[in-house]
Amino acid sequence: MRVPRALCPEGACRGKPLRTGWSRNPSRNPTTVGDAHARPAGPVPEGCAMASPYERTGLLITDKIAAQNCASPNLHMLPVFSNRRRRHSFLAAALCVAATNSAGQTDTIEEVVVTATTGSRIVRQGDSPSPFSDYDGQTLLDSGLRDIRDLVGVLAINSGAENNSDNLTQNYTAGTANINLRGLGVASTLVLLNGRRQVLSAAQTDDGSSFVDLAALVPMLAIERVEILKDGAAAIYGSEAVAGVVNFITRRGFEGIKLQAEYRSRTGGGSQDEITLDGVLGGTFGGAGEYLLAASYLDRSSLVLIDVDWLRPATSGFGNPGSFNVPSEGRTVADPDCERYGGLLQELPDGSVICRFDYGPQLTVVPNEQRLQTWGRADWRWNGFGSLWAELGYASNDINRDVSPSFPVLNTPVVPANHPANPYGEDVFFQGRPYGYGQPREVNFYKHDTTRLAFGFEGRFSDTGSWNISMVHGINDALLNPRDVIAANFQAALSGFGGNTCNAGAATPQGAGRDGCLFFNPFSSNFSAQPGEPLHNAPELRDFIIGDYFGDGRSQLTTLEANLTGFLPWRSAGYAAGVQYRDQSLEFSYDDITRSDGFAFLIGNPDFTSDDDVTAAYGEIWVPLAENLEMTGALRYEDYGGGIGDTLDPKITLLFRVDEAISIRASASTSFRAPSPFQTQGAQTNFTNIVDHDGSTTFAGRRTLGDPDLSPETSHAFNFGLTWQNAGYWAFNADYWRYSFEDVLRKENAQAIINTDPFDPRIERTSAGTISIVNVAFINADRIETSGLDVSANAALDTRGGSIDAWVEATWLLEYDVTNAGVSVDALGKLNRANVGAPNQRFRAAAGASWSKDAVRITGLLRHVDGYQDDAGGSIDSFTTLDLNARWSLGGRLGDRFNASVTVGAANLLDEDPPFVNIAGSYDPRSADPRGRRVFVSFGLER
Repeated sequence: MRVPRALCPEGACRGKPLRTGWSRNPSRNPTTVGDAHARPAGPVPEGCAMASPYERTGLLITDKIAAQNCASPNLHMLPVFSNRRRRHSFLAAALCVAATNSAGQTDTIEEVVVTATTGSRIVRQGDSPSPFSDYDGQTLLDSGLRDIRDLVGVLAINSGAENNSDNLTQNYTAGTANINLRGLGVASTLVLLNGRRQVLSAAQTDDGSSFVDLAALVPMLAIERVEILKDGAAAIYGSEAVAGVVNFITRRGFEGIKLQAEYRSRTGGGSQDEITLDGVLGGTFGGAGEYLLAASYLDRSSLVLIDVDWLRPATSGFGNPGSFNVPSEGRTVADPDCERYGGLLQELPDGSVICRFDYGPQLTVVPNEQRLQTWGRADWRWNGFGSLWAELGYASNDINRDVSPSFPVLNTPVVPANHPANPYGEDVFFQGRPYGYGQPREVNFYKHDTTRLAFGFEGRFSDTGSWNISMVHGINDALLNPRDVIAANFQAALSGFGGNTCNAGAATPQGAGRDGCLFFNPFSSNFSAQPGEPLHNAPELRDFIIGDYFGDGRSQLTTLEANLTGFLPWRSAGYAAGVQYRDQSLEFSYDDITRSDGFAFLIGNPDFTSDDDVTAAYGEIWVPLAENLEMTGALRYEDYGGGIGDTLDPKITLLFRVDEAISIRASASTSFRAPSPFQTQGAQTNFTNIVDHDGSTTFAGRRTLGDPDLSPETSHAFNFGLTWQNAGYWAFNADYWRYSFEDVLRKENAQAIINTDPFDPRIERTSAGTISIVNVAFINADRIETSGLDVSANAALDTRGGSIDAWVEATWLLEYDVTNAGVSVDALGKLNRANVGAPNQRFRAAAGASWSKDAVRITGLLRHVDGYQDDAGGSIDSFTTLDLNARWSLGGRLGDRFNASVTVGAANLLDEDPPFVNIAGSYDPRSADPRGRRVFVSFGLER
């Protein structure tokens, strides 16, 4: 076949592969070529590198180039890094070798499979014209990162992801994981698996954002690499690709079996442990097929804040002992034995005194978790037609976590004058929670199940043109089962009609506390009373008062797409074009008590059903304008119909190669994110920690209803960067980037509403004056403008003392301005608790290094998050952690057919505590890790 000249310019074979991201030592990274896994022997022409395995990345098109009669019979496979910004250059090198050595040769490579990289659908040479990072799956494991959540926590470009399952920032998303590139929101990063969209989680974040649950994606051992496009890409991929794209690419061409078992344990207070079992199996079948099967099981125990030594009190004005609003006195008074039973007295400006309750020790920051992930892929090649592939994945995650013995009762129920423990002689209003002092913690339950089926066909319609079609169908089910006080039952018990055997409907005031009906005693006098005495709270009252909140949600996604790609006769330009149809839906149903707002703290939620369908078409063209200059243009149209309408988004990139070592890139694009089905038609009631106008801190309900008239978010992105590599394995990358993100979709901030007007009509207060619900709306906030500088460097060195690999990544945030409701806020380097911005730091960095010699490999990983400001006052210290591990290869000590290894190490080796933040839990779960030092040992077996 004819190799397009643009793919093989003079000098294209002289450079060596550029390393970016994290990679293994090249001497331990042998590669294969093509579907036939050909391994021709002999030297490569000077200065040339043979291509890395031509795996399909799963992007919408793979370009199969038949290279018959183009391969030298003496080609030797140079080891190549799977992390690359110049993976395209490997293609150029391979094609150059094939094209320039074809004359007079008889040995051939039957088929070479080459692919585009994340951010473009066109196969071509050269550095990426957009900022791009690539992380090798094995290197992630070597660094001690056993969970995708751990990877997200290390990324310098991530800011504000919600991956620590504490009770406050992850009310209903416990056990899930997400990513937040550039701090633009977890819904503004598109997550792909093998280049294709994934179903959204049925559970939404507290701010109403929809996201792909990374914890349900794919077992870590199945991941070949993770590609991150750090640029807007709606012109290529459509909605959600605002801040960038994260593409998880699974192994191809793996033959054999690999097993791994690990035990990891926290060394500080408490006993937070986890056991992980992983396995992957791959091979061929039928002479033309290959398969990969992978599974992972995680058993993780919880960490409750009572077990850490850095926790500071986090108190609620709704305590146990409680407080009582006495109408005749016109004020609220604390239970007289407040301090005796662990309460904290607080005087309020109106002369009231309340009994506060420290719930901080009962917060769970790591839940109990049992997670199973399975995944499989099969490929069949049909001679003369093309190939068929199919993927099937399933993940199930069962989570439970401890919470306070009971939640606050926000509706301030009445304690009648005839209550046997009421010392006031009149009806009073209870401000507190029924259980607290001396009572066991309550347990909440969550379950997330994800099923995914994908399949497709692909083939060629000419020497340089390819086609493919595919279908993806995914389902995510979420079961939410927290436990809360049933408001009506609690009021009945306060009135003397408590207990499951009491016929309250037929009772009269004279029957209170008789014939199986029980009084609940909310006063501290219940603590000293003995069983059977009138002031004692019978155990059966707890089952009557506390009930199960059930929410059953299902999110579905079906995607159909067809694509073409190839090269044009005109200037050997490359092109890609395609169409896509997406149908996504979300529905939630709740139990009767929840539907009727029957809970005293969680309140309730209505059932809802929401869906949308999207049709889209895109085109992309790559034009080599000169030997050292290329341009790419892309345009995508998406139609959502209804009130959202349609959108047209372009992107243009330029890449200029100054010389063999230096290249300069620039890109400009517009992107968008359409409102999710949840934001247009959903409903969510959750709770939030707020400060009232009198300085009291408490929880309150926050209710949000969807708005079908919301507009899409829009973004303008610009990037300018350069890459340098010397003649060896040394590389440096720098990028200046800027986003102007408009009409940002967020919930209104409940705290900001209270700060502006404590008696705003949207704030519902109880008869005692405390806040019960803040009604907020989804809004198109004005904008977020952010800019910064990314820098990364890689180095590899082979010495007599061993091989050394090192890398560093850093992000300097230069600007983060938030404009909300016409008010501009400088949100750079702040916690941003009262605006729509994410917590961010001016500087974030990560670095790693490994040394290997013979059977030993030692790896270190350093992460740094700079200090930042609490916009409510005060500063937050920086957070730096060091991970270290050592691996010994046991070779064939367990038999000639097996290779075994043992790894020991520690995450957060220096046992750094998360910096103090003056919020419940004492730390920022979106910026720091509360788990402390965790030591681990793992055993691997492979053949």
